[in-house]
Amino acid sequence: MASNSTPGTLPGGPALNVSGLDTMATAPVTIAIAVVVVGFLILHILSPSVDPREPPLVKPRIPLIGHILGLMRHQASYHIILQRSTGKPIATLPMLTGKVYAVWDPHLIAAGLRNKNLSSTPHIKAVTPAVTQVTKHTADLLTGPEGDHLTDRMMLHAIPNSLKGASIQRLNETALAALASSLSAFAATGSESVPNAWLWLRRLITSATGKAVYGPEDPFAKDTEVEDALWDLEANLLKLSLNLPAPLVKAGHRARAVLQQALMPYYAARHDEDAAASDFVRLRAAELRTGGLPDDDIARLEMMLPFAALANTVPLLFWLICNIFSRPELVEQLRQEVEAGLVTAKTDDGEVTLLAGTAAVEERCPLLMSCYRETLRRTVHQVSTRTAMQDTVLTDRNGRQYLLKAGTVVQMAIGASHAQDEYWGGDVDEFKPDRFIRKEADSNGEGPGSSKAMRAAFQPFGGGVHLCPGRYFAFAEMMAVVSTLLLGFEVEPLEGTEWKVPGFATRSVIDAVTKPAKQGEGFGMRFRRRQGWENVRWVYQL
Repeated sequence: MASNSTPGTLPGGPALNVSGLDTMATAPVTIAIAVVVVGFLILHILSPSVDPREPPLVKPRIPLIGHILGLMRHQASYHIILQRSTGKPIATLPMLTGKVYAVWDPHLIAAGLRNKNLSSTPHIKAVTPAVTQVTKHTADLLTGPEGDHLTDRMMLHAIPNSLKGASIQRLNETALAALASSLSAFAATGSESVPNAWLWLRRLITSATGKAVYGPEDPFAKDTEVEDALWDLEANLLKLSLNLPAPLVKAGHRARAVLQQALMPYYAARHDEDAAASDFVRLRAAELRTGGLPDDDIARLEMMLPFAALANTVPLLFWLICNIFSRPELVEQLRQEVEAGLVTAKTDDGEVTLLAGTAAVEERCPLLMSCYRETLRRTVHQVSTRTAMQDTVLTDRNGRQYLLKAGTVVQMAIGASHAQDEYWGGDVDEFKPDRFIRKEADSNGEGPGSSKAMRAAFQPFGGGVHLCPGRYFAFAEMMAVVSTLLLGFEVEPLEGTEWKVPGFATRSVIDAVTKPAKQGEGFGMRFRRRQGWENVRWVYQL
């Protein structure tokens, strides 16, 4: 049957030419292309421009916000993830309409830490009022021109001068005497069960350090709630620094209030000027008063002071103890080394004198020192955040230069430096007790795992003007505790016969040392006095 359709039309329907059908069929494709083009143009407009001389661009999987989400989820570990996935020594990370420079190579990190054009002062000034909730008068002072001067006086004068010479000697002696008293009395009946080793060590170190830092009026000695508040605040520092609404940071606001209320009477009564208080407290408070701050605001600001003395020491000591006592063969090796190298006297009435200073341990106990350094390498994840105050060039070990533009944030990820097999070898993710006393890996002494490579990549204390000034104080406390537990006690898991060391908590970009997951919940220890060391009284010397 003949069709009555006209050429170019379909039978049984209205006239519709074939070219019209083509247009309808391709319309979705055209729209999709248009959306892609518009999206590309928007991203191009919003994305920050990158000079060819800047570090190479590492784009996120999710445009604009991918790196932000990565940092929020993984925090400091995100830098290790990016370094391993890209293999780059340094990168430009686009975030929204801006960018951040991420520095991962140890040589570039060292150069950045020394460079005076990369400053932490803008971050300190921006974050401090939000975290501490000082009065408007003090906030204006800190964020104004005088704030730079005051920050420099604190960082370059008060802190360094209070942690050297006779000042650090007195601080150490007081803390070590307090530890000696606590550990001499510990397990006096022969044995002691500790349900949570993390909380036990936290209390032990907080008590000794608080007495050394603040003197007999130590605010932390009056109420354990103050100590708990310190660690609750630490866990919420990032949220507080972002100035999130109070309902989202209830625990942080409560912890801040508890700490500040405990410290205000201390500074109002000028206990920081007492002869028994440390220069660490005295010189800091004196600088703040000279800068025009009232006592209440000094207390608000100085709630951050305990973090300098405690926030890194406690987790480092916890992991060092876990790493050692979960390895019975290592325990025996270290006992022999410590007894031969650090015990200087053992009297008939049970008094044992132990050396706890850096020089003595480094010279006489190489395996213990290696364990300590390996613990630092595995757990220090610090991200040192600076701002480029002017255009700055960093040069890597091969002479390649990278331009860091003025006003851009720079994050130097020491955790990434500690996690690169290029420097540490294929066992980089394992704890190796003797890593720092091994023979060099190759004949030239420059390959992965060699002494030269490890020295370059080992950066646990930062560098430049921010090189940790309290590292020797913390070291003496840790060595006193570890040496005492090695010599004086049999240490066993509280439950069962096998050690179940807790995993790492999220590695915050705010702090420097990784903490145990869930505050060490479920990780307990049983301590029994060793035979021949039952009634020992400990004395520590530097």
